[in-house]
Amino acid sequence: MEMNDILFKIEKQLKGLNSSKSELSEWLDNQDVCILMNISDRKLLSLRQKGLIPFSRIDRKVYYKKEDILNYMRKELKNTYK
Repeated sequence: MEMNDILFKIEKQLKGLNSSKSELSEWLDNQDVCILMNISDRKLLSLRQKGLIPFSRIDRKVYYKKEDILNYMRKELKNTYK
């Protein structure tokens, strides 16, 4: 019975690790965003400085949520075709 409890706890922890791993894959770095949006790193910096794209910084590395980038692209696409 104790063994089953221990195995259940281990399984629960492993499932938690897998879900956090998928959350981390939703973050993009500068290179990923430049490729996705087909823009230069300077243009990306400009969008960041203007506050058009939210970002997070860890040490010197900048990360973007994939969802935020896709939302920005959708918004710009709507503005282009108005």
